[in-house]
Amino acid sequence: MADTSNSSIVRLESEVAAALGRAGYSGKDNQDYTSLVVGVSGGPDSAALIHCLHRLKDAHRLRLYVAHLNHNFRGQEAYDDARFVSDLALDLGLEATVEQRDVLAYQRERRISSFEQAAREFRYRFLAEVAESVGAAAVAVAHTSDDLAETVLLHILRGSGTGGLRGMSELSPWPWPRDQAELKLFRPLLGLSKTTTVGYCRELGKDYREDSGNYLPRFTRNRVRLNLLPLLEAEFNPRVRESLIRLSRTASLELDYLDGETDRLWGQVATEANGGVDFRQSDLAQVHPALLKLLLRKAYSHVAGDARRLSQPNLDAMTAFVHSNSAGRSVDLPGGLKLHRSYDYLRMSRESSLPCPFPVLDEAQDLSLPTAGGAAAVVKFALWEITLRNIDSGQIDFRDEAIWSPAPILGSAVKTQMWKAYLGRDALGDGLRVRSWLPGDRFQPLGLANEKKLQDFFTDARVPKDWRNRVPLLVADRGIAWVVGYRIAQWARVISQITTASPAVEVAFSYGGSS
Repeated sequence: MADTSNSSIVRLESEVAAALGRAGYSGKDNQDYTSLVVGVSGGPDSAALIHCLHRLKDAHRLRLYVAHLNHNFRGQEAYDDARFVSDLALDLGLEATVEQRDVLAYQRERRISSFEQAAREFRYRFLAEVAESVGAAAVAVAHTSDDLAETVLLHILRGSGTGGLRGMSELSPWPWPRDQAELKLFRPLLGLSKTTTVGYCRELGKDYREDSGNYLPRFTRNRVRLNLLPLLEAEFNPRVRESLIRLSRTASLELDYLDGETDRLWGQVATEANGGVDFRQSDLAQVHPALLKLLLRKAYSHVAGDARRLSQPNLDAMTAFVHSNSAGRSVDLPGGLKLHRSYDYLRMSRESSLPCPFPVLDEAQDLSLPTAGGAAAVVKFALWEITLRNIDSGQIDFRDEAIWSPAPILGSAVKTQMWKAYLGRDALGDGLRVRSWLPGDRFQPLGLANEKKLQDFFTDARVPKDWRNRVPLLVADRGIAWVVGYRIAQWARVISQITTASPAVEVAFSYGGSS
C-alpha cells in the first residue's frame, strides 16, 4: 500500500502519537512517567519504532525499555543483530534486556510442529518476563499494515473462521502465556506500511538490520509475502493489501459486537470448575449458531490457553455434537482436549492419559524438623506419610539424580508413588509446612538464578491443570523448598563440601495408592 505523505517522519510520528493517546499514554502534565517495553529486532520496522518513541517519550511521559531475543537460529547474523540492538539502546540512553534462548530445543521439548510457532511462544514469554521485571503494563511491537495484510491472508488460506479475519488489533490482550491477563500488546505502527518505516529511518539517517530469515522459503509467511501477495497484486488486484486490511477492519467491528454478546452469555451458561468448563446441553442448544461457536471457542481457549490450534472443522464438530444425542459421548480436540457429554451436561476439559498420581490435598500441615541426633519424624495426614530424617552430606552420593530432580516426572507419567529429596538443613529454618499452591506463589527451581511464577513452572513441567491443586508443596520460611515429585528449590539444595560434611534433611513423601 503506497504512502501519500512526502515526509515519513511527519506521518509516522503523528500516527504513533495518536496511537499512544488511544492506548492511554496521553502525556498529561500530572501523569507520572509510565514504563513501556519495546520489542526491538533491529529491522527497519522496530528501528523506526524505537527511534520514534524515543523522540516522543518526554511529550508522552514514557520510560522506555528495550527487549531483544536471540532465537539461536541464524548463527553470527543473530549475534550481530543482538549487538546492534544493545548499541542502539546504549546510544539512546535506554535500558536493554538482550538474551539468547534455544528455540529449536524448546520446539523439540514441547513437540511443536512449527518453528515459527515455537519462536512466537518463546518471544512473547520473554517479552512478558521483561515487562514484569520493569513494571510495564504493555509491550510495544513493530507490526505494520503489511504484517496485518499477510496475517489475514494466511488465516484465509488456513480456513480460518471470522475470528481469523480480524488479524491484529492496535491494543490487544497478551497472546502467550495466557496467565498474563493484565499485560497488553501494543502495535502503534499498525496503520503504517513498511515503506513508511524504511523512509523514516532513511530520512533520520538511522541504520537498521536486514534479517535473512525473512527470505527463507521454508517459512509459510515468507512465501506469502514474497510470492503470493506480489502475484495477487500483479494478476488480480494491485491494491489487494488495502482490500485485506479493509476486510480486517470490517470483521473486527462486527466481531467486537459478537464478543460482547458472547461474554454476556458466558456468565449465564458457562461454569468454570476444576480446570474445565461446564455447560447444560439444553442451554447451548438454544444459542444462535454464530454465538454457539464463539462460546465453544472461548471454552477451548479457557482450558488450552489459546485457540490457535482449533480449526473450523473442530468447531463444526462441536456444534453438531451439541445438537445431537447420537453423536457419541465426546469430541476429540487438538491438544488432548475433549468435549464430553454426561446426560444434559457438557464439559470441556483436557484429556489425561493417566489418573492423577497424588491424593486430594485439601488441608495444610505443619512439620517439625527432627532435633540433632534425634529419631526420624513421621507425620501422617491426608493419605500422605511424610518422613523427615537428619543426615549429613557425607552420606549422600552426589551422582544420584534424585538429589537434583527427585522422583522425576516423565511427560505426564509419574515414576513412583514415593518421592524423596535431600535438602540443606540450614536453608530450611525452624519449621516446614505442607500445602497446595496458592495464587501468587513463586518458586526458584534448581538450576535457575531467579524465581518464576509457580504457575509458569507447572506449565513448563507439563503438570496437567487438574493435577495442580493436588501437588504437595514443602514450604519453609524462605519460600517453596520442594514441589514434590518435580523439583527442589535452588536455595534449598544440599551444598557438597570437600573438607567437612554439611547438615542435610532427607524428606520422603509416600502414600498407598490413588484416590
